[in-house]
Amino acid sequence: MKELQFKLRDLKIISVIAETRSIGDAATLLGIAQANVSKHLSDFEARIGLKIFERTTRYLALTQFGETLVPYIKATLEKHEDLANFISDYKHEKRGRVTIYGPTGIISYLSKSVIHEIKDIDDIHIHLKTYNLNRHEFFEGAEFPADCDILITNTLPKDENLVASYLTKYAVTAYATQEYLNKHPINSPEELENHSCILIDSMMIDDANIWRFYPHESDEPREFRVTGNYICDNSQTALELARNNLGIFLAHKNNLQQYVKQGVLLPCFNHKYEWRQDLIAIFRKREYQPWRVQYVLDSVLETLRRQIEQDVNRK
Repeated sequence: MKELQFKLRDLKIISVIAETRSIGDAATLLGIAQANVSKHLSDFEARIGLKIFERTTRYLALTQFGETLVPYIKATLEKHEDLANFISDYKHEKRGRVTIYGPTGIISYLSKSVIHEIKDIDDIHIHLKTYNLNRHEFFEGAEFPADCDILITNTLPKDENLVASYLTKYAVTAYATQEYLNKHPINSPEELENHSCILIDSMMIDDANIWRFYPHESDEPREFRVTGNYICDNSQTALELARNNLGIFLAHKNNLQQYVKQGVLLPCFNHKYEWRQDLIAIFRKREYQPWRVQYVLDSVLETLRRQIEQDVNRK
């Protein structure tokens, strides 16, 4: 026997007809043309092969089958309403898991400067996970992990259905230890080809990285091909290698302030050479997000934009 399929709209129409005992009154309450109400009812009765109402030009009444059926219809509609209310309530509770992904340096920055600014999280559990781009994503677009709610990274998403919110361009430049620079002096990016650079796997092209530098007050970047003996999949590992005098590495200036102040690392160039990388927040459309995710997302974006504005004003 073929399984019967019921549309909630049909059940709602039948329920209202049963309450009003009138096709016309039901049409008025539902805001539907009377002819369409009659058609929905006729099609439903034809599909199940049973009459729900006895209809004449003077009255409309439930059949014996209809009298038995209507309570089932009302119970089904009530369960659907309960389910819709449950989902709505769940979406508007600050309860559950919110997962934020990002490259090592960005996750470190969020942990240090952003997450503590999220107030009144109630029963939200924030999971911070490292997600470093692979070489294909760096050029073709970032994948969005299945359990991810918010991805903050340096490139646009591969999936065009996701929302990409541009935050800013942030400065990265070259660093090394004093010991390395004493042994291997360097004055400009043009000399990088003669140095051992610590490479990032996602940026690999053949056996090299391409580092871009903007000379001070210039909007035109210059590209420099750099090579080296060490290849890392995250900036934290590159930092530790650099601290052991193994080469020059590229890093976000804000993440290294404490090392620069301590004299552990030094900028390689006297002049202000910088590579300004995009910082982008990626997330699902808001209508597909639980409210807990919207709450954390809004807090993170607000904090990041406020800090970006403060950095601009300080300059």
